[in-house]
Amino acid sequence: MSAHLHDIAATIVGLLITLPSAYLAFLAAVSLLPRRARPRVGPSADRETFAILVPAHDEERVIARTLASLAGLEYPRDRFSVHVVADNCSDDTAAIARDRGTCVHERTDPHRPGKGAALNWLVDEVLAEHRHVDAFVIVDADSELSPDFLHAMGRHLRGGAVVAQALNLVKVVDDRPLVRIRELAFELGCHLRPLAYERLGGSSGLFGNGMCIDAALCRRYRWSESSVVEDAELFLRLVRGGYRVELATDATVRSTMPVTLREAGSQALRWERGRFDYVRELSALAATGLRRRDLNALCASLAGFNPPLALLAPGGLAAFVIGMAAGWVALTVLATIALACLFGYVLRGAVLGGLGPSVFLRILVWAPSYCLWKAWVLSRAAFGVGRRDWQGRARGDAGKDHGATAAFLNPDEVPSTHG
Repeated sequence: MSAHLHDIAATIVGLLITLPSAYLAFLAAVSLLPRRARPRVGPSADRETFAILVPAHDEERVIARTLASLAGLEYPRDRFSVHVVADNCSDDTAAIARDRGTCVHERTDPHRPGKGAALNWLVDEVLAEHRHVDAFVIVDADSELSPDFLHAMGRHLRGGAVVAQALNLVKVVDDRPLVRIRELAFELGCHLRPLAYERLGGSSGLFGNGMCIDAALCRRYRWSESSVVEDAELFLRLVRGGYRVELATDATVRSTMPVTLREAGSQALRWERGRFDYVRELSALAATGLRRRDLNALCASLAGFNPPLALLAPGGLAAFVIGMAAGWVALTVLATIALACLFGYVLRGAVLGGLGPSVFLRILVWAPSYCLWKAWVLSRAAFGVGRRDWQGRARGDAGKDHGATAAFLNPDEVPSTHG
C-alpha cells in the first residue's frame, strides 16, 4: 500500500510541480541567449507622432508626478501630446491635470465604467482632434517613464513593430518586504519571461502600462469593456490575429506598489479572478498554436496556464519534507529538482533586476508569508470572487492597478496597478 501511495504522490508532484518548475527554469535559461538581430532602421529619427493616453479614475494624489515625468521626456515637443481621461472622477484629477497644461478629457458614464471603456472613448476623442497620430502610448496615472521612452518606441516602430511593450517595473520608494517581493516579481514576469518568449519566437505580452500601439492597429482592435484584464484580452486577440508584441528593453516605465498585504488584497483578488475567466480562450489559443505550429500562440497560452510560483514553491517544499520523512526516494528527488529549478528561475530574475544579495535574502525570508497570502487570494478567486469595476486602490500615495495583465499572463507574479 505504501509503495502504491508513493507512486501516486510521485506522479502528482512530477506533473503538477516538477514539470512546471522545470519549464520556468527553461525560460530562465532561454533568457540568457542573445537577442535576435533587429533590422537596422533608417537615419531619420523623431519623425513619429505620439499621443500619450493616461486613463485616470480618482488620481488626484499621483497624477501631478506622472505628468511631470511626461513633461520631462526627451523628444521633440511638437511630436507628442498628452491626453488625460478623467473617467467618472469624484475628485480633483481633472483640475490638477488641467493646471499643468495637459489636454484633459472628462468622461462621465457610470453605465460604462472601466479602463477599457475609458480608453476606447479617449482614442475616438483624440483621433477626432488630431488626425495625424502614428502611435498611441498608454501610461497609467502613477507612472514614471525613462526620459528616452519615445525615442525607443520610435526605433521599434521604424524597425517594423506595430505593438511594443516597455519594461514594466517597480519604483522602490519604500524599502519594505512586500515592495521588494513585487520588485522581483515584476523582473520575473515583465522582464525575464518576455525575453525568453521573444527568443522562442513568441511575444512579450501586454502588461497594461507602457504600451505602444500603432494608430491604425488601435482603430481595428478595441479594448474589451467587460473584462478586468482588458490588456490581456487584447493581447490574446492580437496573437490570434497573427501579431507579435515586441519587448522594448530600451524603454522603462516604473510605478509604486502597495506596502502592505491589506492594501493589495482587493485588487489582487480581482486580477487573479481574470485568469480563471479566460481558461477557455487560453485552451483555444493553445489548440490553434499546435494546429498551425505557431510558437507565438503556444507561448501566449502557456504563459497563462503555468501554476503560480507562490504555489509551486510551497508544494515542492512540502513534497520534499514528506519524501524525506517517509523514505520515498522518487518523491524526494522530484521535489529536489523542482526546488532547484525554482531557485535558478528566481535567481535569474534577481540578477536581471540588479537586486543585491541582502535584498534577495530578505525576499526569501518573507516569501513564506507571502505565499500563504497568495494561496488564500487564489482560492477565493477560484470560487468566483473578484469581479469588480475599475476603481482606485488604497496604497499610500499610489494610484491605479497596471498589472492585471501581468497577473493574468504571468501567474507566478504579483499584480501591479490598473483600476
